[in-house]
Amino acid sequence: MSDINNIKPPLQGGLNTTRNVNGEDKRSDAPTSQIKSGGDAVTDKVSLTATATQLQSLQQEIAALPVVDEQKVAALRAAIEDGSYQVDSQKLARNMIDFEGNL
Repeated sequence: MSDINNIKPPLQGGLNTTRNVNGEDKRSDAPTSQIKSGGDAVTDKVSLTATATQLQSLQQEIAALPVVDEQKVAALRAAIEDGSYQVDSQKLARNMIDFEGNL
């Protein structure tokens, strides 16, 4: 049934059997002997911009913050318990509609 629509069984050894046996990197313009000259080790260097450094420090600060604002939760809990917490149904409905519209 493999001859229907010219489908052939896979070859032995997998799909891609070609190998780079001469040690040269085909992706670069220079052979590896030109990249490493005189036995010196090639080192990579990474430098961060001031913005990247600032973002990294901000990420660390945010990670240190608590997930829940405990003071706000305590204040809301107290307002609900003493009956002073009032819900503005019109504002709540508008916020729900706006939220759904932004999705």
